[in-house]
Amino acid sequence: MPVLLCDLDDTLFDHERATREALGDLRRDHQILSQWTLEELDARHRVILETLHRDVLSGRLTVDEARLERFGRLLEQGGVREAGVAAVLAGAYREAYALNWQPVPGAVEFLQAVRAAGHSAVIVTNNGVAEQRLKLARCGFDIWIDAMVTSEEAGVSKPGRGIFDQALACVGATPADAVMLGDAWAADVEGAKAAGISPVWFNRAGRPSPDQAVPELMSLAPVAEALDVLARAGLASP
Repeated sequence: MPVLLCDLDDTLFDHERATREALGDLRRDHQILSQWTLEELDARHRVILETLHRDVLSGRLTVDEARLERFGRLLEQGGVREAGVAAVLAGAYREAYALNWQPVPGAVEFLQAVRAAGHSAVIVTNNGVAEQRLKLARCGFDIWIDAMVTSEEAGVSKPGRGIFDQALACVGATPADAVMLGDAWAADVEGAKAAGISPVWFNRAGRPSPDQAVPELMSLAPVAEALDVLARAGLASP
């Protein structure tokens, strides 16, 4: 059975947009953050988020602890060292972030088309179970996928081979049956290649490709064009 393995955050779920909208709300409501433009705030926040996310994946921090630490570090960059302020910002950010959850444009229709074409669809994501299941339900992805494997459940994160092997096992597939679609080059593209799976890079931002031989998808719409890229990458008709 041909199977599409697919990343969730910033491939199907628009994490970047939700984050930016939440930071915009915080910047408007909290003067300490207005010393930076939204672009500067977003960049600073992204660096800290990516650093601390590794601690979450390894189990050294919980999601809530990492969020509090993230805003503590951000405030330190702005000259403020007050735990109470960090807690307020962390709570406000979480509320605003959750209110701005949306699919990447065309994502629901894309998953529908993948399933209609006779392919299985399995989410492979570096994150916790509860958060990712909530995103699936809120965005309407849950009824269009066969399974989801999270790093929390798998005990290994992308690009580790183990998480890809577990995803394939969910639908009884082999690496030769699969194509992996994701936006993170190291985790999704290099990880898939190391596991013997054909990768497709989801590159909405139009960044330069590290390897022109890897097929590239810049949008999930039109669906027919997206499916054609997957087919050329090796997602054969059943």
